[in-house]
Amino acid sequence: MKKQQSYINCIKVLFIVPFFLVSCNKNFLDKQPLDAISSESFWKTQADADMALAGCYKLLAPMDEGYGALTPHFEGLSDNAYCNFPWEGGFTNIAKGIITSTSGGALSNEYNLDYKGIAASNFFLANIDNVNMDASLKDSYKAEASVLRAYYYFRLSEIYGGVILSLKPENIADSKRPKSSKDDVVKAVLTDLDFAISKLPDNAYNGHVVKGSAQALKAKVLLYNARWAESAAASKSIMDGGKFKLSDSYNSLFIKPGQMNNPEIMFSARYQAPDAFSYIDLYYTYWQSLQPIQPLVDAYETVDGSPVDPANPYNNRDPRLKKTILLPGDPYVGSATGHFQPFVGDNHTGFLSKKFADATLNSAYQSTQDFVFIRYADVLLMYAEAQNEAQGADATVYAAVNAVRGRADVNMPSLPAGLTQDQMRTRIRNERRIEFAMEGTRYFDLKRWHIADVVLPQIVDPGGQHRVFDQKHYLWPFPQSEIDVLKPALVQNLGY
Repeated sequence: MKKQQSYINCIKVLFIVPFFLVSCNKNFLDKQPLDAISSESFWKTQADADMALAGCYKLLAPMDEGYGALTPHFEGLSDNAYCNFPWEGGFTNIAKGIITSTSGGALSNEYNLDYKGIAASNFFLANIDNVNMDASLKDSYKAEASVLRAYYYFRLSEIYGGVILSLKPENIADSKRPKSSKDDVVKAVLTDLDFAISKLPDNAYNGHVVKGSAQALKAKVLLYNARWAESAAASKSIMDGGKFKLSDSYNSLFIKPGQMNNPEIMFSARYQAPDAFSYIDLYYTYWQSLQPIQPLVDAYETVDGSPVDPANPYNNRDPRLKKTILLPGDPYVGSATGHFQPFVGDNHTGFLSKKFADATLNSAYQSTQDFVFIRYADVLLMYAEAQNEAQGADATVYAAVNAVRGRADVNMPSLPAGLTQDQMRTRIRNERRIEFAMEGTRYFDLKRWHIADVVLPQIVDPGGQHRVFDQKHYLWPFPQSEIDVLKPALVQNLGY
């Protein structure tokens, strides 16, 4: 893993064809680096704007850490999966409760990559008005950068709580201000998203965020902050708009070419070799770095509601089980037998993940599977959850959940009639667990439902190690390097 530098140290912007990337140099204020195109000569044409905007998107899909290909590793912090290799971003230690301000790995990568993305968006927004181009298109570009900035700040707010809020390019001295409250960060996120919704085209998603992408992210931000009625309204606006729909094929969401022009995908990190690729196929199949665990398998219902047959435990189950998890005996090129053998070699849980990984490949060093951040199924389940919390289990809640369950190649039976609000809440939470299993969502759901400290200590990992999740772990510590640079303005989170 390459060491990343945080936003407050990122005070130089390099323009490297075809993308611009944020780098670091303490002498930025003294000279223009010779390996960069100067701002004075760059921000002139639409081609310049296109290159700069592409650079903002590029930061969503790093090849070896952060978002994109490693996002599913957050499942290893939940009751869905186990992270097999402690070196892989430090997720194994985090699951054990070994979380300090000097831990590095995922603990610092998340912070650094978020601020790197924010710096890129800020720089773009500060300079785009210098470009001579169509005004409405320029507004659309601004809106795209605003959605990306909103996404990064949303991640920060969910992981660290209140953070330093910066909406323009700054140097270290400017950044030495007290951190904003989480509420203020969320307010800034929603302001960016409302602006974007007003300016983005109301089209299908094509790799660049559109109006529906911004609306969906807004619904998610509102949901995560328990603003139920507002979240339900934001989701419903997408449902009523008709621009997105469930894909008939569940598998197509996670493996190319099915991801291309998929009507369900609304926001993703796009990979295209050789310029942008990941190791996701190797991570989740051949290297077995993330392994589903039995509690997740147990959460899948039987099709007819009958008890699981111990002699044939994977038969008569929700079809998403076999579409999500590599089960014993499934075809698998990583085995000498050509079939997956549980508890052999590096396999410690008896299962592997199928999502975002082609199980027929064992040397896909340049994987091009896109990672999907938001899809239409999430909009439906966000609406169902928010509406249930706001109004109870009305007919629209049933319709949204049953639509997800009724996907063409899933076809699970509808929920039983007459559920109470509490019963519907339980069903929706399990539906989210199943629908988004191995996508990096469950950990954040457990935290926002405030049940992580109850659920996670019940999980026993291979070797008999119990998970550890204390109250302080609802927020992560700021990297100590940031505290050292920004003190006394940046105060460490409680417990660290």
